[in-house]
Formats: sequence, C-alpha cells, structure tokens
Amino acid sequence: MKTINYILGCLMIITLLNACIDDKGNYDYSELKTVKITNVYSNWSVPLGEEYVIKPEIDYGDADSSEFAYTWVSEIQGEWSDTISHDKELHYAFKELGRYMTTFVVEHVPTGALTSTQIDLNTTSRYSTGWLILSEQNNKSVLSYIRVEQSGESNVTYNLFENIYTTLRGDDLGTGPIRMGRHFSSSSDQILVLQESGAVEINGQDFSKAITTREEFVGGAYPSGFVPKQAEYGARLEVILGTDGNVYTRVNPNGSFQICQYNTRPAFSNARIANMYYCAYLGYIYMYDELNHRMLALTDEPQAYTGMVIYPSMHPDSTHVNSFTPVDNMGNGTEVVFIDSYSVAGATGRDFIQIIKKGSDYYFQTYKAYSRSGSSNLYVFDEKEELFIGNNYVDNNSKYCIDGNSYFYFTAGNVLYCWNRLNSVEPYYTFPNGSVIVDIERYANGENREEIAVGLDNGEFYVLDVSYEAISGQKDKLLFKAEGLGRIVDLQYKYGNSSNFNKESRL
Repeated sequence: MKTINYILGCLMIITLLNACIDDKGNYDYSELKTVKITNVYSNWSVPLGEEYVIKPEIDYGDADSSEFAYTWVSEIQGEWSDTISHDKELHYAFKELGRYMTTFVVEHVPTGALTSTQIDLNTTSRYSTGWLILSEQNNKSVLSYIRVEQSGESNVTYNLFENIYTTLRGDDLGTGPIRMGRHFSSSSDQILVLQESGAVEINGQDFSKAITTREEFVGGAYPSGFVPKQAEYGARLEVILGTDGNVYTRVNPNGSFQICQYNTRPAFSNARIANMYYCAYLGYIYMYDELNHRMLALTDEPQAYTGMVIYPSMHPDSTHVNSFTPVDNMGNGTEVVFIDSYSVAGATGRDFIQIIKKGSDYYFQTYKAYSRSGSSNLYVFDEKEELFIGNNYVDNNSKYCIDGNSYFYFTAGNVLYCWNRLNSVEPYYTFPNGSVIVDIERYANGENREEIAVGLDNGEFYVLDVSYEAISGQKDKLLFKAEGLGRIVDLQYKYGNSSNFNKESRL
C-alpha cells in the first residue's frame, strides 16, 4: 500500500503542476520535463537471492540527462515496501519468495516532473538441488550451498553460495554445528541442522528457519535429558535419536512438513541406540542397539504397521558361517561404525554392507536381509565377514561410502582410498598435507554424474569424479574445489524433494 500511496501522491503532484502550467496568469514557471521509459518488463522467474539487473532505456527528449534522479520502490504482497535503489540501472538481490510490485520513478529535478512505470517481479528458488556444506567459522554455524548446473552430457558447472543462510536471512544460523539431516515432501525439502545452540529445520527453497526441533515435540519441549544427535525421515515414520540413546518417533500421514509432533515417550524401553540408517524404499529405519549388542528396526511402510519394532536375526533355514558376527548378538564391545545398502537387479530386499569394530580391528560385513510385509522379523542370510582390507589404514575418524556393489571408499587422514571389492586398495586422491578429511558423500545420477564430495578440516571442499573413466585414469579426477569455508563438519547432497531422493539416492 505504501507504494500505491506513493504513486498516487506523485500523480497528484503532476496534476497540480499541470494545472499551474495551464493557468493563463502572469506567472514565472519552467516547462515540466517528462521522459519515455522502455526496456523495463515484468518477470515471473526472478532468481531468489541472486543479483537481478534491469537496464532501462530512457528518451530524455531535449532535456539534459544529468538533471534527472531515479528511484526504485518495491512492495512484496502488500506486507513490505522499501526503496531498493537510487541508480538508473537496478542491481538488486530479492531475498524473499513472493511477488514484488516494483515501480521505477524518474524525476526531473529542476521542475519536479515525475515519470513512472510499474512491473511485477516474481521470485523463484534456484536452490533445489546441489551440495550442502555445514561448517564452523568465527565460532558460528555456517551453511553453504553449491548449485550444480548441467548442460549436455559433459558440461557441468559448480556455483558456490558461501554462507547462504546469513546472506539471505541477514542473521546468524547458530553456534556449535554438529551434523545435518534430510527431510522431504513431494515438492520441496528441509534441512535439519543439529548444533549446540539449538537444532533447527531450514526451508530448502529460501533457507529461512522453518521451526526449531524443540517445538516439534509434544508440549514444545524436549524430554528430560534429550539432546538431538541424528534424525532419519522415512516415507511415513520420522525418528530422532538423542545422545542418551533414546529414540522418539512420529508418524507423518501425508508427507507434508510440521503436521505432527514427536512423542515424548521413547520408542524402546530397553535399548540404547548408537546410530541409525535409512534409504529410499527400505521399508524400515535400521539402527544399532549398543546396550544389547544387536540390530533393531522400526517399520516405515506399509501404513498398517508403521512404528512396529522389527527384530533382525539370522535366518533359521539358512546355513551360517561361524566367522560372521550375528546381527542379533554381536557381542560386548562391538561397535557398528558404518551401515549402507544397495539393490541388486532382480533380487528382493537389500544387500547390506557394515563396518564393525571389535577390539582394535575393523571387519567388513556383507549380508542380505529380507522381511515379509507385516512381520516383526528381519531375516539375514548369505552373510560374509572378513578383516577389513583397510584395517591398517582406518581409525575412529575415518569415513566411508559405497558405489553400489562395485567400489568401496574410505578415508585415513588426508587420503581417500578406493577398494574395488575384489583385491586391491589404491589411494584415490591425496589432499594437502596437514589436512584431515572430515566427511565424504557420493552422488550419482546415471552415467552423467558420478561424484564424491570431500570436506577437510582446513575449510577446503572438493568434488571428485568417480566415474569409471576417472577411476581408470582416462579423465581428471578433480571437478571442483572451494577454500576458506571454515572448519567443515558435515556434507550432504541436496535432492530437493522426495521424488529425486527416491530415484537418485539408490543409484
């Protein structure tokens, strides 16, 4: 409304001045100088948070162009109005999603004559997919984003938006960053940021704060002693884990955000969960109970059984090898370091990979798992366990990821290793001396993009090509590098919505 009132006032001034000019009395006046404005158009897809440029073309007639002043005024959906520029050309980054009614006013300063034109500018997000980096800089949590744009099969560009939260929102995200989590709807996503100053969900389209995790519990408060450690969001079941090993759940009936709250009663009365795992279409959220040295699961789908406890065990009708640590009794002191899975064409269920630690040694487990719909049993069979080939390299800070059933990647210090799952382990990429790899994550979208992102404790971020051509030395491995991002603590690929996640995270 402020803009409309401003324009009406301008028109009233012009009307009054014209009336004075038409007066036939003996007055001393100057001729009003108006102009003709072109090349100023409405746009329904202005990129949010990125500089938008408008270059007006102005016909000044016989007037001196130096006698004119310029004003750009913008109003967003009747809620906010501001003068955003006094330059002839508009260079401005709109930071809210919405429709901006924008008026360009040209004033002839000597006479006060005003000429204006109004346009609509509708902002849209271009932050749907890409790489996310959570880091700490100057004792503050920093969330950065890299948009990956692909044209054709080989032309890929990486555009860094450093500290995107503060850039768009104008305030600090928080302090003490720990890790991120993925949360999807059918049309968009949210980013869970776990940090010491308070966990929060971030809107994946404009990076605004959607809700604090504390507010997501019944009563708006955490259960006694709860400090969030990890969260996994299934198709229906959403689970959050505390540092005390307690798990709290909620059931999302339609895949929207913030329509239900977490229970304040733990899902298990006799368990202490150390870590959790979920992937698209898995059907359950998998976890390790370090109190009872066993794997557990909570049913995600189908709807009739959401939240039901599943007890993994060795299949009673299979022959099992003695060297395999059974999933229902892994033994005192066993630590499940890494869990992942992949699908095999034509097979039902998932093939699992786990790294477990017993004593000072690391072991590599593979097994198949099958659960009949509605059953409280998850049966494990075709198992294998061996001393991990990277046992002499890895330590408690090592990170892991898999490329289906073909390659396995792990880190030690500043080296990323690649194991072909047959026999050989090779250093895949060695990073600058003195740096330590703090996180890795793989993303693949068919054969066009096969990448691993790597974050270092010195603030460097890399995207590496892990296609067969790069592995075999036919292509350069380094695709992108950024520096000065602070102390990196976590990386994740931003899929943008549940459809992308369901399709691409399983490749």
